[in-house]
Formats: sequence, structure tokens, C-alpha cells
Amino acid sequence: MREHKPTLGRRLARLPLRVLGFVFVVLLVWITYVYLYAYQPDFLGWCFELLRPVTILLFQWIDSWLPETVKYKVSAGLTDELGPRALFLLVLGGLGELVVMSIVGGLRGLVRALR
Repeated sequence: MREHKPTLGRRLARLPLRVLGFVFVVLLVWITYVYLYAYQPDFLGWCFELLRPVTILLFQWIDSWLPETVKYKVSAGLTDELGPRALFLLVLGGLGELVVMSIVGGLRGLVRALR
């Protein structure tokens, strides 16, 4: 059985589902972060400490690769407090998207198998 290329109408019909998936992932990350912040601060601190070397590496890259005119603006954006927190939220967002897309892919495969 040959699969057909999705038409523009079908792609536009999927857009609200993709937006809904995006909103779901954002809510999932927000709820997870709030839970960790409120109930598991030790684990959150451990994660931040684990990501601190990555932040230091980013600072070193900024110092050696960016021109002087931009270097201080970028370093201000990656303060010690914001750096690990932003990296943690990016990792958490990636994991949330991986989980949601895995569930969606599994359900899509299950529906196709049941046809």
C-alpha cells in the first residue's frame, strides 16, 4: 500500500493539533517545574549543579569565540542563576516533547494496526 503525500488542506487541518500538542508540552514542563520547585528542591538543586559545568563551558565559548561588542551582552543573558535554570528547562522541554510525541506515535501506530 502506497502512502499519499499530504495535501495542503490536510496539513492545515493538522495545525490545530500541533498547536495543542505544543501547549500541552508547555503546560507539562510548567507543572513539572512547579512540582520540583515546591516539593523536590533538593533534586532541582542537584540538577542545577549537574548543569553548572555546561554553563561554565558556554561562558568559556562566549569569551573565546564572540567579538568584544557582543560578548558582554550574551554573558549578561547567561548569568549563574539563569544559565542552569534555562538549560534545565530546555532539557525538561525536550523530554516532555519526546514523551508526548512517543505517545502520539504509539497511538497512531495502534490506530493504523487496528484498521
